[in-house]
Amino acid sequence: MWKDLEHSEGGGEPLSGAWTDGEHPKVILAEMASRPALAGHVIAFANEKGGVGKSTLAFHCAVALAHAGHRVIALDLDWRQSTLDRSLSFREGTARVLGAALPMPAHAVLTKPCTAQLYQEIARLDARADYIVLDAPGADCPIFRRAVAMADTLVTPINASFIDLQVLGQIDPITGRPGQSSCFGAMVAGLRRERHRSGFGPIDWLVAKNRVRQTERRQIGRIDTALATLAEQQDFRIGRGLTERVAYRELLQFGLTHLDLPLLPENARANKSTLTEIDGLLKQLALDGPGALCVSTAAPQVRSSPRVRAAYREALAAAL
Repeated sequence: MWKDLEHSEGGGEPLSGAWTDGEHPKVILAEMASRPALAGHVIAFANEKGGVGKSTLAFHCAVALAHAGHRVIALDLDWRQSTLDRSLSFREGTARVLGAALPMPAHAVLTKPCTAQLYQEIARLDARADYIVLDAPGADCPIFRRAVAMADTLVTPINASFIDLQVLGQIDPITGRPGQSSCFGAMVAGLRRERHRSGFGPIDWLVAKNRVRQTERRQIGRIDTALATLAEQQDFRIGRGLTERVAYRELLQFGLTHLDLPLLPENARANKSTLTEIDGLLKQLALDGPGALCVSTAAPQVRSSPRVRAAYREALAAAL
């Protein structure tokens, strides 16, 4: 799958040199080589553009893998937003209040965005985890690059617009012809090549159309054509994220996904189409392990008072 390109297509800059702040891919891979090898498969969610639903995808992926019986670590690398970590903290609160046996990824937020703390947190949470989910910040920075470099699977969510495609590379919206790679595309290419040369193996890059609305069907055809052109140029797979649904946003404030609703029998039933989307997201990652989702049987947390539980269930029912 990986291609050893020395230059980006369309007359772009060489991909093997240092970035504008002087950091070279070799520096990042040398840091990785100096650390203990990770036992788990690293899945990094990264896009330099915000507002694409990156943390929501990372959350659903981590929870789905936990439902499938895997040992999962979820690390939030954006301490300013901490969306992934807060969502998983809400999940712990829901489990305690309702006494529900929710599959729970181990999680933390990286308060000092450096390589040393990243590896330390992985070792502290679970050195034998099957999967390590990294939610990168929404802008280029040293810890962002390290998340990409560590990824066995890189997931880049994008919205269905030509403006959002610019984060991958330049493409003419009239002719559909590609130009040079974007800064992000060039960075990924450089790190993929350096990983290969350093013996770390390939990065499987999945670009997922996310938060797509039903009203965007006419636009989707043009986006698909443009994405196919960029995929050929930059060697990534094209996938689908989660559609734009109120149900995802409303459950997220409780740290829940539709996979959890069967464990909360007094609340609404899970929507079949949302379950299909979440299952499809996991299958697109092409990971080893069980293909079907199966709920784990963790012991319930300590229950809260009946009054608190009733108020919580009322708020959850209103959201559903």
